[in-house]
Amino acid sequence: MTSSTPLPSRQDDTYKVVMELRAALAGHGITLPSLGRDFGTPPLVILGNCNTATARALAAALGGSPHRDHAAQRSFSA
Repeated sequence: MTSSTPLPSRQDDTYKVVMELRAALAGHGITLPSLGRDFGTPPLVILGNCNTATARALAAALGGSPHRDHAAQRSFSA
């Protein structure tokens, strides 16, 4: 049995972000089955768990090098 996170409401801007991320990952042949929206406040995007093969593919798609903009990294902290 396969479980997946339900898609967020189409009325929520987070839905657009989830769909954009899903499409961008698909462009690299990557699927995160648990990608979805957390319904807390503020809304968060759930990236979920993945196997090592998917994690490696994700790292390769991101270029494998660390992001140098520390200010941008702080803005993503929850």
